[in-house]
Amino acid sequence: MIDYMNRNLRSKPVLALCFLLLGSVQVSADVDDLFGSIHERLTWMKGVAAWKHENAVAVEDLEREAVVLKAAVDAAQELGLSGPSVVAFFQAQIDAAKAIQECWIEQWEAGGSAPEEAPDLVTEIRPELLRLGNQVLATLAEEITQNGAIDEPDRESFETTVSIECLDNEARSDIFGGLKQVDLAN
Repeated sequence: MIDYMNRNLRSKPVLALCFLLLGSVQVSADVDDLFGSIHERLTWMKGVAAWKHENAVAVEDLEREAVVLKAAVDAAQELGLSGPSVVAFFQAQIDAAKAIQECWIEQWEAGGSAPEEAPDLVTEIRPELLRLGNQVLATLAEEITQNGAIDEPDRESFETTVSIECLDNEARSDIFGGLKQVDLAN
């Protein structure tokens, strides 16, 4: 009986370590989900560029940017995030999105082959961008609530995950910098 108890007691630290490791996997999975959603949202910019190129529409749309920023602030506040802290993060994503679109359009205008048919901006792309923007905010709110703000130890995972053709290092760094500023509402 004593031998059985000793074996059980010795296995307790192993079980505790397993639970800690499983917990850290979950934390990492949440950050990975967040970064994956940001990546996915930015991958839609090639489709946006194709639609704008096909329809001879300017990349920059300041009115639409204002709508997106206001919606992001409102959604962030509903999720318990500080609305103003979200502005730099979403502005960095908007700036990156414009740069990605401009990059694709420049490639096509220089002779690269553009997509034969662009997805519709209003009926296909914007609903996905809205869904993904809300997903980013919800995951971010959950991550900050459970584990605190995104910070430098998360950068390597972010840079590995958010890797899109036409997204330069400066824009990626600006997005991460904006992401680090997001915090909970007081």
